[in-house]
Amino acid sequence: MPRIKIIGCSGSGKSTLARAVHQRLGIPWLELDSLQHQPNWTPLEPERFRDQVRAFMAERQDWVIDGNYPGVSDLIEPQCTDLVWVDVSLMKVLWQLGTRSASRLLRRTELWNGNRERLRSHLSLDPEESVLLWAITTHRDFPQRFEALKGDPELAHVRCNRIGNDKARDRLLESWA
Repeated sequence: MPRIKIIGCSGSGKSTLARAVHQRLGIPWLELDSLQHQPNWTPLEPERFRDQVRAFMAERQDWVIDGNYPGVSDLIEPQCTDLVWVDVSLMKVLWQLGTRSASRLLRRTELWNGNRERLRSHLSLDPEESVLLWAITTHRDFPQRFEALKGDPELAHVRCNRIGNDKARDRLLESWA
């Protein structure tokens, strides 16, 4: 009964990997962004966010959760069997974000709760608004964060996996099959 948390900067491929795990293993998947981003991009209140994550995990024996929300990490990580860091280069992240965002903007793709990407967000110089700037700002933080999680004695039971390419991803998926 795997309980998998997937982390990585925006555009690294967290949700793509989580979807693959969900499809391959048939286990429930929670994309934390889908809870956090309520209609009109309104953030879910922190306690409701925690309650919904807690309920999702309590109702299932196995799951995959993707996202980087410190406000719920203390709920998720101790319950994990596996923690996966999708560690790809910043150039790959920016390429993936650029192509994904262009596609979503052109197609007017609904993301979560009626929200769509907005061009003005991409043009913003505020990392809190621009997913590209957010990725640039946060990409460098993940090595230290991952090492801290690996070294946390309370998470000694968690298998920590760092994947940086498609081959490593495929090997990891095979190991769970």
